[in-house]
Amino acid sequence: MTLHIQPEMKEIAASLRAIRKQKGLTLKEVEESSAGRWKAVVIGSYERCDRSLSLNKAIALAGFYEVPLDQLLGLTSAMNTVVPDPGRTIIDMRAVAGLAHTDDLIQILKAFLTAIIGKRRDWNGEVLSLRAGDLSLLGIMLGKSESNVHLWLIDNGLILGLAR
Repeated sequence: MTLHIQPEMKEIAASLRAIRKQKGLTLKEVEESSAGRWKAVVIGSYERCDRSLSLNKAIALAGFYEVPLDQLLGLTSAMNTVVPDPGRTIIDMRAVAGLAHTDDLIQILKAFLTAIIGKRRDWNGEVLSLRAGDLSLLGIMLGKSESNVHLWLIDNGLILGLAR
């Protein structure tokens, strides 16, 4: 039996935003560097799930960003995914503390981080380093691939130095 995990629209939108940010582009810079082909308001709408992204547009946008289509759409399986920073991911614990407890994924994240803090006896309180293995385990807990976990953390403003 093969398990197929389909990303939600929010995950695709988060992937679009994260890739743009990894390229170091603002929405305005996307419009400028594409010579107006990609309007800032349109890209922003895709990233907020306010507008549907057709397959043709997704293919063209992947070409513009110079990334594979499956990466752009967050479809890469956990088995062959390369995590953007395989060493360490620095979590801003102050940002985590400011998150509402209403989302199930946030509750899972907070419980996971609390367990790591306790296991490592890392009571610094301001930042926490996640290793590649931590991201893999968190991905299993959240039902996401490692790279989608990384993108989700970026989208939620939780990685130190990578604001939304």
